[in-house]
Amino acid sequence: MTETIKVEIDEALARRFRKKAMEKYGYKKGAMKKALEEMIKKFATSRRSDWKFLESTLKEEYSGMSSVELQHNLWRRKTIDSHRH
Repeated sequence: MTETIKVEIDEALARRFRKKAMEKYGYKKGAMKKALEEMIKKFATSRRSDWKFLESTLKEEYSGMSSVELQHNLWRRKTIDSHRH
C-alpha cells in the first residue's frame, strides 16, 4: 500500500535535493522517490525524540533566522510566488 504526501518546499532546496537524488540513484524515473523514502525512513526510525535531523538540514538553508523570521520569510516567498503566476 502507498500514500501520497503533497508538500510545497523552497524551489532552491528542491533543486538541490533533486540533484543529490539523481547523483545517488541515477538520472532515471524513481530517483526522487527512492531518495525521499530513504530520508523519511531514517527520520521515522531514528531514536531521537526531537527534530535535530531536520533542523540540521533546514539550518543549512536558513542559518541565523529565528523560527518567527523563518516563518515570515517563507510567507513572503509564498506571496511573491503567487503573484508571479
